[in-house]
Amino acid sequence: MSKFEKLNVDIRKEHGTSASRRIRLQNKVPAVVYHSGVEATPLSVDKISLNKALRTGQMIFEVNVEDKNQFVLVKEIQYHPVTDEIMHIDFQKVKEDEKISLEVSIRSVGESQGVKLGGLLTQMLNSVTVKCRPAEIPEFLEIDVTEMEMNTNLFVKDITLPSDVEMITAEDIAVVSVQEPKQEAEESADSMDDIDSDTEDADSEGSSADSDENTSKENTEESSDKSGEEG
Repeated sequence: MSKFEKLNVDIRKEHGTSASRRIRLQNKVPAVVYHSGVEATPLSVDKISLNKALRTGQMIFEVNVEDKNQFVLVKEIQYHPVTDEIMHIDFQKVKEDEKISLEVSIRSVGESQGVKLGGLLTQMLNSVTVKCRPAEIPEFLEIDVTEMEMNTNLFVKDITLPSDVEMITAEDIAVVSVQEPKQEAEESADSMDDIDSDTEDADSEGSSADSDENTSKENTEESSDKSGEEG
């Protein structure tokens, strides 16, 4: 299960564009934390600790606001259009005993039988939405591809789930696929086309031979008739 990173935050006293600019000059990021039924709390987050926390791939972090430790879920991150630096981040407060919905990444494990035979494994879905308590959030979910044959798929329903985690994403969505390499598939199709073409040519040659034979017979019969008339 995930270990929550701690973020260094402070309550913001100033608001507005100018205040946010000054906060960024202090190597901090403007933020706000929401909670249902409670007025949003404006914060500033240490930029270095925030970037470090986000690199873990987690979406829930532990913060201390007004001397109270609490969990927050990342809801939205605004990036600078040119530099890609974080300009603002929105958090949602969550309770330890409250189930929440969030996305978790998927990792394939094992080597499929189809890949051993030259097939290509493609992962079409990189994350799914699950529901669980903050302390039960998995860092990632696994899907075992070991038994996959050529030209087969695995679906959301095939993902291994921890006992206290509920799947929200539809179970019939394909996650991974093992298919023949495209070039080999095309060569196989071309081979079938060649066989069909050879068959058509053979039929054509046979028809031509039959036609020539009939013409030869007709010419022989005409010569025979003429010889009879002259006699």
